[in-house]
Amino acid sequence: MVACLIVSRYKRRAWLHRTAANYTVRNPHSLLSSLNRHPALTLALLALILRLLFVWVLDPSPRFEGGDTNWYMQNGRDLVTTGKTAGPLQTPPLYLLLTGIVQVLVPGGPSEGRAYNDAEMQTMRTLQSVLGAALVASAVMLGRRLFSARVGVWTGAVLAISPALIVESGNLITETVFLAFIFAGLAIYAVALDTRRAVHYAAAGALLALATLTRAVFLLFPLLLIAHLRLARHRGWARPALVLLISYAALVSTWTVYNLAVWQRLVIGGDGLLGFVYQGATGKASPREVDERLGIAPEQDDRRDEVLRERVREHILDDPAGWAAHRLKELVGAILQPHNTVYFKGESIRDAAADWLRHDRSFAGLRDLTHIESFWPKLSLYVFHYAGLISGVAGMIGARRRWRALLPLYGLIAYFAGIHLVLLALPRYLFPTYPALWLFGVAWLISRLRR
Repeated sequence: MVACLIVSRYKRRAWLHRTAANYTVRNPHSLLSSLNRHPALTLALLALILRLLFVWVLDPSPRFEGGDTNWYMQNGRDLVTTGKTAGPLQTPPLYLLLTGIVQVLVPGGPSEGRAYNDAEMQTMRTLQSVLGAALVASAVMLGRRLFSARVGVWTGAVLAISPALIVESGNLITETVFLAFIFAGLAIYAVALDTRRAVHYAAAGALLALATLTRAVFLLFPLLLIAHLRLARHRGWARPALVLLISYAALVSTWTVYNLAVWQRLVIGGDGLLGFVYQGATGKASPREVDERLGIAPEQDDRRDEVLRERVREHILDDPAGWAAHRLKELVGAILQPHNTVYFKGESIRDAAADWLRHDRSFAGLRDLTHIESFWPKLSLYVFHYAGLISGVAGMIGARRRWRALLPLYGLIAYFAGIHLVLLALPRYLFPTYPALWLFGVAWLISRLRR
């Protein structure tokens, strides 16, 4: 009987202990440790909250007048609802399909003077916020695989709070979608290098194909990964390379098949690269402005490529040294200019600072710079941009002995810099190098702190 009472008392204490545990607030340190076990998910959640805060609270009603946004919305709606647009598209279809699906699912038609309504715009910006969070998670995975867990976590933290990436989620253009698929593909590719499973190589190829179907400029990048496979795996590299390429080509070819069936023309990835070579020689212009420069009427669309090739040859061959100098100057300018400063109103703080250095140099004049409209948001873009650029270049130099292992990142940066040495170069077009530079930069900063 005594034994029964002891056992009963023990059971009662155990029950009370479990009950109290269920209603007791956990130690904050245990919460932090649980977050540390899932850094990619935690940082992706932080990134999502910040982006949704920007989209829903800080800037819920932006005006995207003209430009790419209305073009994407109008053609996206036409492509999804009718299966074709007013004419052949020069761009790949993925972003158009996303905008078109959103417009079909969200009730209501376009607002007056725009190709979309506010509900459609906010739905699309919310979707881009989710993809922006996915980019952060991919960067954490990629950093952990190529460098270390600490590099992955800190890179993810930087990208989660990066002003340029937060603002980008609210822009109705391709960059957020493009970056999300690029780095998701690279992250899965890094996983495939460890697991050596065909399904991972196929998934990496599919994700990179979705990036190409967003922006055709990415079309040739997978060939660099094939070269990396050859270096990383001297034996047995051909099979994973073939799996990746088949998955990639099968998805990209859907756009080729569509154009052959609907427009009877051969398109691989996209059809506007020659126009960007021309703009690289003559300056940025809209498709309509390019046609006006070329003297092409709308009904002469079939002559565009022929005229473009002729004009490009003229610009390059007539003054090759001048063309090369112009291309190099534009590329350097695009590298040094932070992306998304044009989103904020007000005078350029770079021009204002240069004017202060030339003519003023007083403390009062420096204080006046801070009164420029949108000074602090623009300054934050400059701080993050140059911190990533400088530390990233230092990291690339410091990690040069590991170039074989890090070739996907080196190659990504070299690919976009090299291709835009020929094509039109804008800060927006070089933005895919931003996360890669931060991966190198964070790795370098951590190595400095350890010494």
